[in-house]
Order: sequence, then structure tokens, then C-alpha cells
Amino acid sequence: MKAFTSFGAWHNVLVTRHVSLIVIGFLLIGGSCTEAEIKEYEIGEPCFTKESLETVPWVKDQLAFFQVSKQGPLRVAVYQYRDQYYLAFENPALSSPMSYIFNCDGKTIGEVSIHYNEFYGQNKLMMVLLEAKY
Repeated sequence: MKAFTSFGAWHNVLVTRHVSLIVIGFLLIGGSCTEAEIKEYEIGEPCFTKESLETVPWVKDQLAFFQVSKQGPLRVAVYQYRDQYYLAFENPALSSPMSYIFNCDGKTIGEVSIHYNEFYGQNKLMMVLLEAKY
């Protein structure tokens, strides 16, 4: 196999050796990462579960607000947005949906300076914890 037809055979050998050294270098660098180092960059377990609807005080309070009769449909969902989890209480009759999307610390997306449209445009639905009609 000829690498370059305009150069001599000696140049082809040098190019082949350099390419081989670069490939070996990349393989060594990639192989030096341990599994623990790789997991460090992965997102952890969700901070919201079905149990948190009954055990976390501020989550229980938010859920109780929506469980009043004639509030309509409710969906409580966990979303992933920029490697963090958010709990959303979704009711189509709400006038300010930004007020009912919380991070793991219990802060609304407005408090952490995330716009509603940006959040819903870039999030990923992880799980639905509750769907009901009140």
C-alpha cells in the first residue's frame, strides 16, 4: 500500500511510523482512565422517587396543593435537564408553571435562573411519578 506516491519510499515509512505512534498514544491515554473516573462524570440517581411524594415535607406540601378537589388533571414527573433532576407538578390550568418545577434542593427553576421555555425545550422525561385527576 502506498501512502503518498509523490514522495519517496523513505518518507512513506516515516509517515507510517508516526501514525502508528499517534494511534498507540491515543490507545494508552484512553486505557488509563479507570471505571471510577468515568462514573464521576455520569449523572447520579434521581433525587425524586414515588416514595418522596410521601416522605419529603416540601414535596408533600406541593402535592397537597394540587390534590384539592376540582383542580383538574395532575402529572408529577421527573425530568433531567443539564445533568440535574427536576420535579415538575404539571397542571394545564396553572398560570405560572415555572413556580412548580423544582430542583433537588427544593428551589424553583425561576430561583435558579432557568426559563420555562428553555427547560421544556432541552429536558428529558425520566419518569412519571403520578398521574391523577382531582
